[in-house]
Amino acid sequence: MAKYASVRVEGNSMAPTFNDGDWLMARWADYSLAHNHLRKLLHRLRLQSTIAVADVVVIEREEQPGIFYVKRIADVREPECELPMIYVLSDNPEGTDSRTWGWLPIHYVKARVEFRVKKVKPTSL
Repeated sequence: MAKYASVRVEGNSMAPTFNDGDWLMARWADYSLAHNHLRKLLHRLRLQSTIAVADVVVIEREEQPGIFYVKRIADVREPECELPMIYVLSDNPEGTDSRTWGWLPIHYVKARVEFRVKKVKPTSL
């Protein structure tokens, strides 16, 4: 069963889309890939716990339990005999992502970002 919870962005890896201090609403569930036409339709309607390229997701890496990252899915790989894998990127090219970590198993995805709840006001210098 999916649940919704807010997520606070820390850092600038997803700038300019999301900035440090923004609050996002995320749908927490066990996700699968939206790979056939019906799943893609249900995904677009947000009626199924699927993810696809271009989705913004919250991931938790096994190497860093309890630390969550907001990243965009850039590519998916669904080998015949292995677990589906995702390649995630930061919107900011200076962010840490799959260019450092490599391909990640789909079970690292803990939530899909649905929308921004609160945008941080830019600070003036």
